[in-house]
Amino acid sequence: MKKAPRRLVLALLAGAALLAAGSYFAVHAAPRPVAYLTWYGQSCFLLESATGTRVVMDPIPSNIGYLPPADLHADAVTVSHEHQDHNNVALVRGKPKILRGLTPDKKGWMRIDEKVKDISIRSVGVYHDDKKGAEIGLDTVFVFEVGGVRIAHLGDLGHILTDEQISAIGSVDVVLVPVGGVWTVDAHRATQVIDQIRPRLVTIPMHYRTDVLTIKELATVDGFLAGRSNVRRETGARLAITGLRSRPSAETVVLRYQ
Repeated sequence: MKKAPRRLVLALLAGAALLAAGSYFAVHAAPRPVAYLTWYGQSCFLLESATGTRVVMDPIPSNIGYLPPADLHADAVTVSHEHQDHNNVALVRGKPKILRGLTPDKKGWMRIDEKVKDISIRSVGVYHDDKKGAEIGLDTVFVFEVGGVRIAHLGDLGHILTDEQISAIGSVDVVLVPVGGVWTVDAHRATQVIDQIRPRLVTIPMHYRTDVLTIKELATVDGFLAGRSNVRRETGARLAITGLRSRPSAETVVLRYQ
């Protein structure tokens, strides 16, 4: 039997290698995001599902240094508490469903457990200070579920969580946590809260001093980041959520206001 020409053998081997590589990349292609989070400053985020459902959290005013988009539309808006840097619902255009965490007299919590298209939203009552609300009032944690991923927005949490509150929040994948102190938990207590909740994927700090924020009493994010492993600083304000870890343990992701 004649041997195949060397060029033919090499071509066949190259073809087999390409087929194998194609199969590998088909199996190991980057997962498609189930949701996106965009930070507009302070505690204001936009959550977008893969199908286009949009929820704005704690909408900000235009007088604290950040410039929120003028054409922001959403299907729903959540308000963790009624302070002016968290409840500017007029920011959001259209006719979104407004979900306020506190009762009209601000002395109790609304019980929210509903679905807006493909995003489930529920609330957990907490406090704005460590005196059970005696100094600053009440706060609300909102837990969102989309595409199998759970995201907890802690609002202006001002204390370490109780066992009952941890149980009510439940297992989550992404946590948005205030870290600037003064009116919320500071860097040390925010770290304790994260250790209590133990998010599976990502921790995103919020409500801290930046170059543009006019509320100068807050600390910067640096104290919270000191000593933390798996820290990633994004170059933009938007983060894709895939539901899969990109590192062996959960990341801390710092979004950049733009």
